[in-house]
Amino acid sequence: MFDDTFKVLGALGAIATFLWTVYVWREKSRQELEAAAHDAERARLTRRIEATKPFLERQLELYTEATRAAAIIATSEDQEKVRSAREIFWQLFSGELALVENPEVASAMQDFGRTLIMEEGRNEAQGDSHKEKEPNKHLEKEGLRQLSLNLASACRNSLARSWGTRAWASPDEASQASALWKERAKA
Repeated sequence: MFDDTFKVLGALGAIATFLWTVYVWREKSRQELEAAAHDAERARLTRRIEATKPFLERQLELYTEATRAAAIIATSEDQEKVRSAREIFWQLFSGELALVENPEVASAMQDFGRTLIMEEGRNEAQGDSHKEKEPNKHLEKEGLRQLSLNLASACRNSLARSWGTRAWASPDEASQASALWKERAKA
């Protein structure tokens, strides 16, 4: 009987060992499959980022040009700079920017452009009479300044969505996260 108990316990031990080995093998296989799926997803995202990188960089460049032109138009007293910025604004408005802008930026550009056209029309109607232009000049510039800021805000929000990071929409959070990352890297 003692001999039979040993045989049964030996057989149960062998079965338990076999089952444990199968369990460990299955668990390891599952983990390897998950890791492979994770790596494949990371590779897919990397390919997507690399594929969209030229678009994102061009979008950033054109948004920067548009906001710079709008800011110069809205704030500069140098008529040559304003004339040059108007040309750039209208070139972007009428062409290249439409390739990369989202509806919010398009609307902000239209608002700025509409006001710019109205200002140009008033200036042409008033001719060279400086007396008539002076009282309205401050109001026109103030309206353009606000529309320039609206354009910059729309560009910033668009970049946040395009780049998939809140850094554009919340620069303070991004700088805090960057500082935190640097502190952790030092430790």
